[in-house]
Amino acid sequence: MISLKAISLSVLSALTLLASAHVPFLKPNQFNVHHDRLLIESSFTEFPFQADFAMDSPLFSIIDPSGKQTPIVPAAKTSAAVYLEPVLKDNGTYRINAGERKGPKYKAVETAEGKLYFAEDMEKKEGRKTFLQYFSSADTYLAKGNPNYEPRRMNTGLEIVPLSSPNQVFVNDKISFTVYHDGKPVPNARIVVVYGYEHYEKHRVEDLYDVENVRGSNLHADKEGTFFFTPSRAGIFLLFVTVHKKIDDNLWESYNNSLTFEVNLPVK
Repeated sequence: MISLKAISLSVLSALTLLASAHVPFLKPNQFNVHHDRLLIESSFTEFPFQADFAMDSPLFSIIDPSGKQTPIVPAAKTSAAVYLEPVLKDNGTYRINAGERKGPKYKAVETAEGKLYFAEDMEKKEGRKTFLQYFSSADTYLAKGNPNYEPRRMNTGLEIVPLSSPNQVFVNDKISFTVYHDGKPVPNARIVVVYGYEHYEKHRVEDLYDVENVRGSNLHADKEGTFFFTPSRAGIFLLFVTVHKKIDDNLWESYNNSLTFEVNLPVK
């Protein structure tokens, strides 16, 4: 029989995870698909790509090379992650999308400068009390055979759209993306860049979500919402973007999206 103390500890643990502003991600076991043992992990994390708690959604979907969108039913669920096993029938590029997931509503403060803080950051800042409604989404792309990639946006929610194939990226390639929110470019968006498991190589003091995040790897979009990235190393990368929208004096909405992709060594 489960004790009330155990239940209380579980609830406290969950709230602590949420208050830390974890970021969403989708992580395939292969980006260029060569066999049918395809698995995609869906989770939230503070240290990509270490699964902390499951990112579930009723809106998981796959967009095939023709642009047709089909729901994905998860193959398995645990407390740490949800697992997807989509089937790729034809050659081309497939977009895996986690949909827009409505998360918790947080107490927050809005400073005189118009910045928004919540959770433990509220203790460090002074401002007018308000609330923050959190929304999250995540994307990744798979290629079977020739990617034959064509940029497409969903025109709903927040999204980072690659302007060339995200499945043919090599070290020192200059690649470009555009950030959209509900189909419109997001000017001057801040993009947080994280390479996989970097926390094993260096200490990080700021949250990925934090408005004060000034990581040297951060990028900023231009007035058309477009930005460029030149990876200097191979591996898995996560791009993360946040858009804050003020609804009224008592409510802000925070939209968050991540894109996971792979950078390969140059071909000899």
